[in-house]
Amino acid sequence: MLKCLVYMTVILSCTLAKHPHILFILMDDQGYGDIGYTYSTNDVHTPLLDELASKGRKLNRHYTSWLCTPTRASIMSGRYPIELGIQHDVFESNTEECLNERELLMPEVVRHNGYATHLVGKWHLGYARWSCMPCMRGFDTALGYTSGATGWISHKVGSYYDFYECATSPEEGLTWDVLTKDKGIYSNFLYNKRVKKIINNHDPNTPLFLYLPMQSVHSSYYAPENYYTCSDNKRCTMQAMLNSAEDLISDVISYFEEAGLWEDTVLLYASDNGGPQSTYHSNGHLRGYKSTLWEGGVRTPSFIYSLNDRILSDELRGTETDCYFHVADWYQTIIALSGGWHKYERATGNEMPAGLDSIDQSYYLINKDGDTGTCPRKEIMLHIDPVKRVAGYYKNNMKLLVGNQDSTNSCSGTQFYPLNIDSIDLDVIQLFNLTADPNEANDISLGNPNIVTDMVNDLAIYLKKQRPLQCQLPTIDGSYPNPVVPYYVPWDFKDGYLPSSAFKKL
Repeated sequence: MLKCLVYMTVILSCTLAKHPHILFILMDDQGYGDIGYTYSTNDVHTPLLDELASKGRKLNRHYTSWLCTPTRASIMSGRYPIELGIQHDVFESNTEECLNERELLMPEVVRHNGYATHLVGKWHLGYARWSCMPCMRGFDTALGYTSGATGWISHKVGSYYDFYECATSPEEGLTWDVLTKDKGIYSNFLYNKRVKKIINNHDPNTPLFLYLPMQSVHSSYYAPENYYTCSDNKRCTMQAMLNSAEDLISDVISYFEEAGLWEDTVLLYASDNGGPQSTYHSNGHLRGYKSTLWEGGVRTPSFIYSLNDRILSDELRGTETDCYFHVADWYQTIIALSGGWHKYERATGNEMPAGLDSIDQSYYLINKDGDTGTCPRKEIMLHIDPVKRVAGYYKNNMKLLVGNQDSTNSCSGTQFYPLNIDSIDLDVIQLFNLTADPNEANDISLGNPNIVTDMVNDLAIYLKKQRPLQCQLPTIDGSYPNPVVPYYVPWDFKDGYLPSSAFKKL
């Protein structure tokens, strides 16, 4: 497998005269019906995104986790969330939760490949320690917020501000312009200003990786008045938020064009999970919603686009693929687009991490010779949650769901959760043929016992790979957020609380 990966990277490197600039846009909570192109009956309009998707390549089977932290962790680490201890929930405030510092993150490798790396938007992968922050995990700069959502105007979570700019040390790191010149300014305007500054200051001879994890279209549901085209229901607010998001994306593309970068750029677009159970959102005809393992919770809009036929073959422009693409695959795919592993390995003496779940799909997605009719990925271990005792697994055209999908169990810091076959409730099993039944209306498990047995046996292998749950790490009362400023900042920003040894055991 490793030899195949290296071979494909070499082919890709030979195909591209120089490695492309990479613009990765990750929408927040955009459901399958919260974009124009997925269904002709959709009640929202996204003309820019529809045009890019129609002239690029659509990923019709793009799968994520059911919530944003585990999805983002998979993108950055190339691993399924179960191997990171993020099986159950998102990272919460006032906890020791953090994407394990032992993991080699994708931007660290991309930076070794000579790229300038920048993050503008949402992190949500931990801020308990300075070493958890994005500028210590491979990004040259980062501006945005650390939690799941922050106020569009207030930039607050509760009574504390969550909006920061970071660098690589506490001395030069966090700044709080939101308390001064940025106070009261709409988030998307701040992201716009930041991207413009990055592009204007960028050396065009250096490849650029810009990660734009959008605040749109997560709650709270808000957009400035000028983005509204109707006002009679909550979908009008969603449309206004999409209008604002497209306005930002349009400006970002303009900045790339003005700097002479756009023709050598590949745009990667996806959403981090399905839309929540809310009248603001729509997952189209798909069953379920965010925080569930039904298709509506984990199948999201995604496409790849480039003007340059050396990056995206003309023969593949305007096409779509029904092959599986798991969100962890962005890890290896982006690294391959940036030049592969050899520079990192040569500079550090370290090899590519073992046991990655990510598959490099770059050659298949962008090169006409790579689309041979055979899909790179045959299975997806969708999720395992020992708290709710549920799991999801895809193989070929079949989807297996285990456990009560309506479970509302919440994580307890004191309860014992087994990390083996007892993690899930095998008394409740459902099987769906997604080719014949994409809306998961007909459970065919009783008529296909051999398929069920085969898929449960496959799932059992992954059950053994689980790591201890981060949701059981302690909450620290009274010492965090940091009392120095009314901000969510790492504990070690100033003298104060040091995390317990519990995290080191993960």
